[in-house]
Amino acid sequence: MDISGTNLMPHMQYVADMPTQIINAMQFNVECIPNIIAWMPCMTFGYLMYTEAMSIIKKQGTDPYPLLLHCWMITIDTIGTITSWYLAFTYHFFWIFVVFGIGLPIWVFMETKCIHAVIVNQEERNRHFRNLAKGDVTEKQARMWAYGMIVASACLNMYTMDMIGGITNAAVWVIWPLTNYVFPLWCWREFRARGVEEGTRDGATMRLYVILIIQISLMWVPGLSWYLGFTQFTHYPAYYVMGAAMTALCIHNAWQYSKLPPMRGTEAKSK
Repeated sequence: MDISGTNLMPHMQYVADMPTQIINAMQFNVECIPNIIAWMPCMTFGYLMYTEAMSIIKKQGTDPYPLLLHCWMITIDTIGTITSWYLAFTYHFFWIFVVFGIGLPIWVFMETKCIHAVIVNQEERNRHFRNLAKGDVTEKQARMWAYGMIVASACLNMYTMDMIGGITNAAVWVIWPLTNYVFPLWCWREFRARGVEEGTRDGATMRLYVILIIQISLMWVPGLSWYLGFTQFTHYPAYYVMGAAMTALCIHNAWQYSKLPPMRGTEAKSK
């Protein structure tokens, strides 16, 4: 449907035929080299956001992110996987669609592992669901609530994406940078509460904060952002203001974290 003449949401014309916009921006030619170069660190730090979280879970036995974030993101990346393979088959296996079709299940796997780590750990279950149950939260209760959050998130995300063309229009590619903005926003309360409760750096690492600062900045800084390269939809003031605010929030979180005493295990080793 041609919406270029409407005054209701004139900026929405930039989401028309997103698959073609992506293909034109990611061709192997000289004009597209800056986009391909910008894509590499964006994917790398997006991957590190999860590998660092899984490392914290393994070493400290606790997840630095809120469970709701995992339940929300697993639906985004599952939809992204389906979208990427649909586009790959539709557009003659264009390389970027195939890469995402192969790579996104890795994110889905990491999100699944993070959700599972909360469900099977009594302390983690109590921390995430203590306001929903009296006494200790059972594994069955945690599983039920986690699945409920996943279903609710899937419905909300699919409804939102359907308004900008759904799977056939690569809608998930449009909202991906906004999903990265969610990390510092949703984690702000989690990080703040954890720091007050623990009184130490338990539950996170400075490395994770640095990764978040870099990744959020890669969403909106001109010359660095891949998302600015393949569509004009992100070229509006609110997107930059939101990005700058989220980067500032990441830096604030890191500064607050740096003032906390070392983790208990680290402190013990130094004595």
